[in-house]
Parts: sequence; structure tokens; C-alpha cells
Amino acid sequence: MTGGTPAAGHLTLDTAASLLAGHSHLVDPPSADSLARAVELNAVAHIDAAQLDPDLIAAARRAGSPLAGRAVGIKDMIDVAGAPSRYGSEWGRDTPKVADAPVVQALRRAGAVPAVKTQTHEYAYGPTGDVTAAGPVRNPHDPSLMSGGSSAGSAAAIGCGALDLALGTDTGGSGRTPAAFCGIYGLRPTYAATSIERIFPLSPSLDTVSPMAGSIQGIADLWAALSGQAPSPQPGYRPLSIGFLAGAPWSQTVDSVSDALQDVSAALAALGHSVTRYEPSWTELTHRLYPTIQGPEAAALHADNLAQDAGRYQPEVLARLRGAQEVPGWEYCRALGQMEALRSDVPGAFGGHDLLLCATSPVTAPRIGQREAFGAGWDTVWDVALAFTVPFSVLGVPALSVPVWKDTERMPVGIQLAGRPGSEWQLIGLAQQLGDMRKGKG
Repeated sequence: MTGGTPAAGHLTLDTAASLLAGHSHLVDPPSADSLARAVELNAVAHIDAAQLDPDLIAAARRAGSPLAGRAVGIKDMIDVAGAPSRYGSEWGRDTPKVADAPVVQALRRAGAVPAVKTQTHEYAYGPTGDVTAAGPVRNPHDPSLMSGGSSAGSAAAIGCGALDLALGTDTGGSGRTPAAFCGIYGLRPTYAATSIERIFPLSPSLDTVSPMAGSIQGIADLWAALSGQAPSPQPGYRPLSIGFLAGAPWSQTVDSVSDALQDVSAALAALGHSVTRYEPSWTELTHRLYPTIQGPEAAALHADNLAQDAGRYQPEVLARLRGAQEVPGWEYCRALGQMEALRSDVPGAFGGHDLLLCATSPVTAPRIGQREAFGAGWDTVWDVALAFTVPFSVLGVPALSVPVWKDTERMPVGIQLAGRPGSEWQLIGLAQQLGDMRKGKG
């Protein structure tokens, strides 16, 4: 990895509006108001007017794909031909990429319009979304709060209504955590279910792409294009066995999150599914393995830049990379072996359940810049953003963050459904059964 031209600053509203002006041929173009809001939130990294060719969009719409003619945001870790990838960093380049990432190619084949690059926590190395070369990405429901990260711009742009569809990435929770904080849907697929080529890596042993949307139908449309699969016809209704994760630390949640979990549990039971308490034995192990694998892989990817000019990184990201360089090689190798052992026995890890249920985060969105002293006894931002998402990353299984929001609550909650490898359509189908649980919001 090498440096290049320093990243450009904030995208201005005037520039963004002029780039999108006159593109009424899009099925769901951003409105002027929602685009203004996304730019104010620092959710948008780049808009590429060259992607908005009316003839191409018209041809795609005639093909009849659910994504045809629809604008899709693309996290600024993912290459889009003709657009730069700046990675939320001063190390990013303004030089346009020459080719699409395969996941973007898949969206194009379905007729989607990847014209908007969305902001990312610097090099995707952080779960808060408030550390970028262009400043923090702000929560669409309260700009004093975090968007979550690292797929911050994708979540905030959807949450404010500028986009309905976007791609993020998810290593330890980078798609699910911002989805929870911003009140949208975010899917982490089964590890290696899609290509991660031309997506700048954070930790190749854990990285996935992450479909994000304002509706569960949007997740279904994105996943159909990315996976090349249509939903499997269901032979008949089958009640599912769902393990409600309990014990430390799963039950350590603030009241609004606890209430949302109970609401989802009750709704699932009302649909005929069996929801029973399950206290897994592997939680602490996954929490130990994750930083021992992710950190050294990130440090290796950034070693050349660290040696060349470490000061170009944001201070918090630099500190994390420096710390990761101190992990002994033998610990990293042993952790990889332990992770593979866990992944080889997912049925055992699930305790015989079809799916698992828990919160996405034990709290709602914290304040921008907040790093300690959270509710429910949580002490660090890394814990509140990752403690409930990391285990499924280590297990390599798909997990879906579902938004829940009551009239009486100030901020949304994310509730997580995790399934066995390859069960993405099962998770999507179950979320469709639940329906929209953002009562009175949006």
C-alpha cells in the first residue's frame, strides 16, 4: 500500500446538487432536502455524475430487475470504476479507480446505479464512524450522536432518507453497528459468501461486504443481486427454534434495548416460533480471538505506510495500529486455528437452535467522541459497539440487524438475528415476517 494525493475535504451541497441535477430518470433519486441532510451529516464522500447516464439507466429499467435504475451508495472502501476511493483517510487518492469491485459489478448487472460513495471510518478501522479525515459522520436522528462505524456514511445516508440502498463492509460489526445506531437494516453475510476483491481489506480472515437498506425488501433486493440467488420457495411454514442469548454479557443492556429485545421475542413467539433462553460457552473466546486476528492483519496491511509517514493517520487509528503491531506471531497463528475450530462446529455453537437472537449493541447511539462511561455497566466504546457483533464474525455466520423503535424512545435499537452458514434468505424471511418494528418512526 502506498500513499497518493491527500484526500479532498467535505463534499459541498452545491457541488452535490449540481452533480445530481436533472437526473429524474432515476427510480429513486435523492431529493434536494435529503441530499442536503446527507451532506451536512458528512455521509457522502463523492458523487460521480458519469454513473448517471440516462440511456444506460433507461435500458436497465426495461430489464425489469428490482434494482434497475435505483441509486445505491457504495462505502468508500469499495472500488467503483471512475470514482476515487479515499478510505476516509489522508492516505486516500483522488485518482479514479479503473474497475469495479465484483460486488459493484453484480449491482450494475441488476441495473443499480452506484453513483454515490459513502463515508467510512478511516480505513474501516473503528466502530464509531466519528474518525475520518473529513470529520465525524453524524447520526441522522441526532447529529450530536455517533452514526456507528465503520460503514458510517451508508447508514447515515439511508437513515436520513437520501438513499434507500447501500453497501458497507462488516469485519467485526461495521455494517450491523451503524445500522443499529441509525435505525436501518444491515446484513453481514456468511464469511466468503461474496467476493471481497477490490475492497480495501481490514482483516481478510473476517471481512465481508454488508448490504444495508431502509427496508427488509431492500436487503432482499441487494442480496439477490450479490448472491445471484432468488429466495428459495418455502415448502411450508416451519416453526424455528430460536436461542435467546442470555448470561454475561448478553443480558447487560440498557432498558430501551432490553424492552426492544422482549418485543421482538414476543413477536417471534406470536408467529409460532420457539424462543428459549440459551447461554453459549463461546462468547469470551470469540472476544479474545477477534482482536488477536483482526489487529495483526490490519497492521500488516498498513506496515509500509506506518514506516513511511505514520502521522498521516488519524491519531486514534494510528494508536490502534501501533498496538496491533505488538501482538506476537504465535498468538495470531494460534487464534486462527481456534477460530477455524469454532467455525467447523456451528451447529454445536448454536446449541441445536436454528437461529440466535440478541441485541446488536447493548446501548443506543453514544455521543460523538465518547469513549468511556456508558450505561448498563459498559466501560469502553469498543465494547458497546462490538461486544454483541464480534462473536458472529468469528463464527463466520450470517447476522442481520433489525431496527426497532418505539414512539416513546428517543433513538432506535438494533436487534440481531444470527443463522447458520448460508441462511441469509432464512434471516431475511424471518425479518419479513416480523414486519417493520419502527412504530411511529419514519
